[in-house]
Amino acid sequence: MLTLLASMVVTFVLGSVHAFSVFIVSLEELLELPRSEISLIYSFALVAITLAVLLGYRVYSLLPAWWLVLTTCLVAAAGLLLASNATSWWLLFAGYSVAFGFSNGIGYGFSLQLVGRVMPEIKGFAMGAVTAAYAVGSIVFARVFAWRIELVSLEAALVSIALAVIGCGTLAAIMLRVAGVSYAAAQVDVSHGTAIDRRKVVQFWIAYMASVFAGLMAIGHAAGIALSKNASTELATLAAVMIGVGSAVGGFLVGWLVDRWPLNRFLVGLPLLSAVALLAISISDSAVIVVALLALVGLSYGSIIAVYPVAISNHFDERGPQAYGQVFIAWGFAGLVAPWSAGLIYDLRAGYGLAMVIAAVIAIISALCAGFFRLGKPA
Repeated sequence: MLTLLASMVVTFVLGSVHAFSVFIVSLEELLELPRSEISLIYSFALVAITLAVLLGYRVYSLLPAWWLVLTTCLVAAAGLLLASNATSWWLLFAGYSVAFGFSNGIGYGFSLQLVGRVMPEIKGFAMGAVTAAYAVGSIVFARVFAWRIELVSLEAALVSIALAVIGCGTLAAIMLRVAGVSYAAAQVDVSHGTAIDRRKVVQFWIAYMASVFAGLMAIGHAAGIALSKNASTELATLAAVMIGVGSAVGGFLVGWLVDRWPLNRFLVGLPLLSAVALLAISISDSAVIVVALLALVGLSYGSIIAVYPVAISNHFDERGPQAYGQVFIAWGFAGLVAPWSAGLIYDLRAGYGLAMVIAAVIAIISALCAGFFRLGKPA
């Protein structure tokens, strides 16, 4: 249990990356750039996270668990400190997107796979809790960022999260050291196992990409979407918080349920829930209702990112971490395209209506793809 708590501490603080929408307006004013270019900072951070998860399984066993976590968090904090002093898009990109993004992916991917291997008897709950903690981080730090920006400055907000990353990383490293857990010890030999079914990886890739597209678009622009519906600054900040609340609740709830219910129900139903919420957002004129609907999108997203690692782990067995890294590229692709395209549409149309409709259609495609899955452990 100490391993699970340590992993949740890591993903909690790294989940602050998904509170980026709170920074958008301040960064526009500071760098004098359009929203589409500011959105690319978040998009490229998600790409860096993706690359880290894709390659991470190769390095997880090279260092003791506690040392890997501590090193990862120190690099993440250094990137945030660089971003806090950025005077150009490129410095912000180097600090936030590259350094913070890549170390974020290492920390998230390692924590997720570690609990899955150490706690196989409650894999669904453990992996769901780790992803939910990631979402809780976005909730807490959205409020922290907004408060620091209002009272001090954008720079102060970024410095605050850098210090939090150092503190949480140190705490988690101590907990893992005490627990004496080792990823290498939990790792199984895959050198003589069955090869990965590439066709199934592609099927998972398409379904996963389409399912997370809506959530990543909404998370990246939650505050902006609320402001476009004439929300107050406080309500817009609440939008970023509520989408994180929904994601956290979804992660915990589905993490518990997937150990009990057929996975296909979630893989089909959750994207459909997103689609309904997104279409409602596109036509609603009430900022309060939009915030509630964003929470629903967050619930679906948090559930999706909790259920797919379990589905992939169950299907690919010992090849699960490798397969998950390959499928996770879909998350990075969606992370690059979704926030950027929403920002571009906003710049062109001064609103997010069309972006919400496009995301809803893509979510429906995910549900259709997942409907053809026949999940279970391969023979």
